[in-house]
Amino acid sequence: MTIVSKSVAEICRQYADLRNEDIKIIEKMAEMLQIVADLTQADIFIDCVTKDPDAAIVAAEAKPRTARSLYRFSVAGQLALRKNEPAVIRTMQTGFPTIGMRGISQEGVPIKQNVVPITNKSGRTIGVLIMEQDITEQVSQEQKVKDLMETAEHLSETLFKVAFSEGKISNILPDGLLILDKNGEITYYNIAARDVFDRIGFRGKEIKGKKIVDVLPEMDFRYDVLAEQMYIEAQIRGLNLAFTSVPLKSFDETAAGALMLIRDITEIRVKEKELMLQSVVIKEIHHRIKNNLQTVASLLRMQARRVDSEQTKKALHDSISRILSIAVVHEVLSKEGMDLVDVRSVLTHLIDMIIHNMVDHDRHITINLSCDSFTLFSRQATSLIMIVNELIHNALEHAFVNKSTGIINIEIKQKDNQVHLIVADNGVGFSKKDVNQSKSLGLNIIRTLVEEDLKGSIDIIRQNGTTVQIRFPHFIVEEVCHADFSGG
Repeated sequence: MTIVSKSVAEICRQYADLRNEDIKIIEKMAEMLQIVADLTQADIFIDCVTKDPDAAIVAAEAKPRTARSLYRFSVAGQLALRKNEPAVIRTMQTGFPTIGMRGISQEGVPIKQNVVPITNKSGRTIGVLIMEQDITEQVSQEQKVKDLMETAEHLSETLFKVAFSEGKISNILPDGLLILDKNGEITYYNIAARDVFDRIGFRGKEIKGKKIVDVLPEMDFRYDVLAEQMYIEAQIRGLNLAFTSVPLKSFDETAAGALMLIRDITEIRVKEKELMLQSVVIKEIHHRIKNNLQTVASLLRMQARRVDSEQTKKALHDSISRILSIAVVHEVLSKEGMDLVDVRSVLTHLIDMIIHNMVDHDRHITINLSCDSFTLFSRQATSLIMIVNELIHNALEHAFVNKSTGIINIEIKQKDNQVHLIVADNGVGFSKKDVNQSKSLGLNIIRTLVEEDLKGSIDIIRQNGTTVQIRFPHFIVEEVCHADFSGG
């Protein structure tokens, strides 16, 4: 007896609900099935739509030559019914892929089925491409892992009960430990937990066997304590207590109870309040220093108005500017309450102050700032502010003589634990020789601050104005000097 196999086109014309152009798409795709089957080591099928919404027709198939096929006989030309192939019918009707569907083949073999839609030019789903793989070994491994986990769970439970029943392990914990069962009842507590409960009013009272929601009603635990990990702080009888709860689950993911740690954080909270108070005091100190410096500046400003000597007036105004530049640092510290100063913020304050108080508004002098975001210790920040202040004043005084406009660019970068400061103007300026020979107080202040305070270097370039480049190390940790009072 000879069995004549039908072609893809014949099966489609006889059983499928397709037009000729749709059949050509199926035929073209069927030509690639064998390569796909060999590559994936899986059985590959093309099922096409029929007029019956609960059935599809197997139009083409390919068995892998690189692995064992799931089928001994051809299934081409057979119907795939919804009850046997739900993933196939679902993908045909929705147009969405179905990936990782598990099932049992006609020969009782565990399989994994991936189904993707085949569409025509108008977007209609005309069939599906199916890959079926034998997952017998995978299922076997999963069962072994499941058995191993169940065994480990029973072993862990036994060891857990032994360890805590003797109390040797849990009683060396500095924190209180409670074990709750699936009903929220306390089944175990260690010595530290007993001590905490004694201090909050349970001295002489047994808590084992009682529900945690009844023992500590002020905590409002409800039954979430058994469902999810949580952290709660509360003040009970003068103690600040922190409760950390971790749910315990059985192998089937049902609630089995919870572990709860209780820590007395009263001392920590007291220290936090002390630090907060200290921070407020430090802010107030910086605020008062700033006010005192501004008062001194105001007194000098009054004195400047009373003198007739222009040289004396200039000296007083220079002193006022230097005092106010230091006040800027303390103003920032009074707001942040730390010994670290945000460089961009303090320089912005300084430039605003200079523009408001020092720049002649009849002249159009622009001061631009480009600054990285980083912090300096207040000692370094004060030196940097004074340097920038002196450089801006030198530029305002010397760079724009007989000029009504000018630009001062300030750029500060922090890289590789070094701070790079560039102050450049487009004015006349003065030469490096003039700077080195100058006995100006301002320039001497700059050199001293750069070389002595900041341990840095300074370079002055005259090209289309004057450019001052300064580099100094960015200290990550503040240097502290200790006097040695040891004998010998």
